[in-house]
Amino acid sequence: MALQTSIFRGQVVHERIGPQRHAFSYPHTFFCFDLSELGQLSKTCPLFGYNEFRALTLNDRDYLHGKAQAIAAQVDAFLPPLEPSQRTLLVTSPRYFGYAFNPVNFHLRLQGDELLAVIAEVNNTFGDRHVYTLTTLKQSDQANTWTATCPKNFHVSPFNNMQGDYHFTFQVEAESLHLGVDLYRDGECVIKTWIQGEGHPLRTRDIVRHALLHPFDTALNSMPRILWQAAQLYYKKKLKIYARPEPHDANTLIDRDHAEVTRPII
Repeated sequence: MALQTSIFRGQVVHERIGPQRHAFSYPHTFFCFDLSELGQLSKTCPLFGYNEFRALTLNDRDYLHGKAQAIAAQVDAFLPPLEPSQRTLLVTSPRYFGYAFNPVNFHLRLQGDELLAVIAEVNNTFGDRHVYTLTTLKQSDQANTWTATCPKNFHVSPFNNMQGDYHFTFQVEAESLHLGVDLYRDGECVIKTWIQGEGHPLRTRDIVRHALLHPFDTALNSMPRILWQAAQLYYKKKLKIYARPEPHDANTLIDRDHAEVTRPII
């Protein structure tokens, strides 16, 4: 059975291996939306709104170029045209009563149960946004698992420079997800991160049970947790600070210093 729009309950894990070891994990609630279902979901689920304010809201302007253009259409500008047998899933956290911060969103292009391509949409705390378009996926020996690699081209953490490569792992099951992003330098893994969870139908009772009753396990609490971990890295672990470089890559879609200018899609 193919993965459908669901709410996921699981955890987010971050492990820094060097130069100072530092690890944490939190309970985590996130969502997987079939982009073709957004309009219908907004009509059938009273707690969810697509481009209209509800307890949970998904806005087109919160993704990719930040324009009032359907997310599905924005995705299609990066990937080959969507065929009738294909679909696009968005792994994200919607706005909770108007607020959310997603360090990373994943746009998954599938045909049946096969993962064809992924757009990893990264937001840093400086107000910039960058995308990694992964169209060359390698199927793993592990069932329903794909991997990809690409150079790091975007400043995320002030405790990391711009050197290294990302190694992605995507395990997509009918009722579970595991999405990992590891940073490698000179062949050595220096940071491991992933989110994983078990899916539940996007119904009112499931939203209340898995999201509204756990407000601090969602994107609502991403920023306070990021700041808390940064304080530990700076004051306790004494890690070096790297200044934010001016974005220069064409796949940096939003630059905080030139917010009115969007970068070309390549």
